[in-house]
Formats: sequence, C-alpha cells, structure tokens
Amino acid sequence: MHKRPRWTTGFLILLLILVMGNQPDTVRAAAATADPATDRILEYLTSQTPEIGEMARKNPQHRLVLSVEAKPDPQAENRAERDFYQVYVGFLIQDGASGHRSRWATFLVHKDRNEILWANYLTGNSYISLADWKQYIYQAPVEGVNDWACLPYLRVGPIQTYSTLADLEKYFGAGNLERRTVYGAEGAEKFDTTVVFPGTPNELIVFWRNNKYGSSPASVSIRKEGAEWRTAYGIRIGTDLATLNEINGRPFSFYGFDWDYGGIVTGKWDGGVMSSMPGVHLVLRATRELPREYYGDRKVRSDSAELLPDGVQVRRIDVQLQ
Repeated sequence: MHKRPRWTTGFLILLLILVMGNQPDTVRAAAATADPATDRILEYLTSQTPEIGEMARKNPQHRLVLSVEAKPDPQAENRAERDFYQVYVGFLIQDGASGHRSRWATFLVHKDRNEILWANYLTGNSYISLADWKQYIYQAPVEGVNDWACLPYLRVGPIQTYSTLADLEKYFGAGNLERRTVYGAEGAEKFDTTVVFPGTPNELIVFWRNNKYGSSPASVSIRKEGAEWRTAYGIRIGTDLATLNEINGRPFSFYGFDWDYGGIVTGKWDGGVMSSMPGVHLVLRATRELPREYYGDRKVRSDSAELLPDGVQVRRIDVQLQ
C-alpha cells in the first residue's frame, strides 16, 4: 500500500483567465496573490507548461483554477515536500450556487524554479519529470503500440496496471510470450511469470498480482543487455554510474557486488531526484575487477573514484505497476 503524501491544508486559490490574441496563447493571473514568491512559482509553471492553456481552451465553459496546496517544508525528509511547491490545476465547474472543483493535474514546482514534476494520480509520492509527462502522459500513446517507456504505477509500453494475459497476447502476439518460473533472492520464493520476447535483448518478465498467473501485472523486470526499454529520465540497461549520479543530482548508495542482494540501490537515493520515482528499482553490476571493499554485504558510495565513470552499470530494472 502506498501512502499519499500529507500536504498542508489551506488553499491559496488563484483564478486564471485565458488571454487570447495575436501573440501565443498564455495563461495569466487575473489577480496577484499576497505572496510574490507564490506568484513567481505559478508564473514559472504556466510559462513552462503551455498544455495548461491548451486545456483551458478546450474547456471554455469552465473556469481554470491554479492553487498552491503546499509550500516547501525545510524540515521534511521527503524531497518532494522539502523542496517543492505543490500546485493544483483544475477547473471550477458551475453546476450550482458555488460549483465544484475538478482536478486536472498536480504539479510540483521546485522552490528555485528549475524543475517541475508531475504527480502520479494513481499512487502517492511518485512523480515524473515535466519532459517525460509531456512525452508519455499528455500525448497519450496509441493503444497497443509499444513505445518502450517504463512509467511506474502507470504502464510499461502498452502494458497497463489492469492488463490481462489476453491483452499481452494481443499486444505482443502469443508466439512472443512464454510462461516461466522465476526464483527470488536466495531462492526463497518462486514466481509464475510471463516472459515477453523470450530469449531476445528486449525480454521482459511480467510478475502477476499475488502470484496469480494472468490476473493483472504487479511489476516487470528487464535484465538483458541491449534492451530498448527505458524508464523516465532515460535509464536503461547499461546506463553507467556517472550518468546515474548526474540524473540523481547527488551521490547515492548501493550494496556491494557478488551476493544475492549485490548491486541493489539502497534507501531513497539519498534524497536525490530519483527518490521522487520510488516505483523504479535498479540493480547494478561491476564492469571490471574492483578492489575487495566493493564486494559483499556492505554499502558502496556511487561517488567512489575507482567506480567512475563506467566501472558500474545498470544490469537490471524492476518497475512496479501495483
């Protein structure tokens, strides 16, 4: 069960109007708030997200509403709560005396106005970058078409959280599926899985909910070199350690190599960017022989000079769907 974040209450509501004219359409505040910092956050969001204006144009009968639902909390451990404003985007629908609000999206805007995340509405504390939202969410994929995108709690290619075995047969063809028993760490558990594209670089292991074959996908695992599958931020099999550090924005920790839990990224990415995408789990491997201290049941830091830039790479990607 994924808990939804506990955001502070008390909305600061800003009603917006759509400004039409010869210039490119923009969304402009109808009235300034009492907080200049909040004004700048909302201006930055609307300037970087013209899709908000597009939605307003598609719904002229309703009033567009932006409101700051939570401000950064310097004491919070969670990166999303510590560094970001949470912004509601929706519509005021006039269906009575006061009407009601309908949420269209929730965005997180960094306090320094250098990053925007989209909040996954299906689960709490899971976000993807604005660029990935524009590419994979706002522009909805064609049903059944595989774009190789792995978005936690949303979809993996055409595989949705509610997909069935029959759907997989339709998407990939029955001849590209294989039923296979897969064992967990230490051999303690075994799973009745479906493998998509078995024996190819794009092999994908589908784990079913409650280990009930053909029910609905709980997670998937990507383990083959050369796979086209990729997560948000473009992580794929073979992504090197220097790139992971760059994406995360800071060093992180993982377990030493050559044991059942070897190479697993630990904790919450030390509060970096990847901590905002908890449904993606990476396992790393050494690409060359390393000193003894990088092996076994111990934590290794990703900024160790001996490992950079490419002494360690991603060897496995697990993506949760439920």
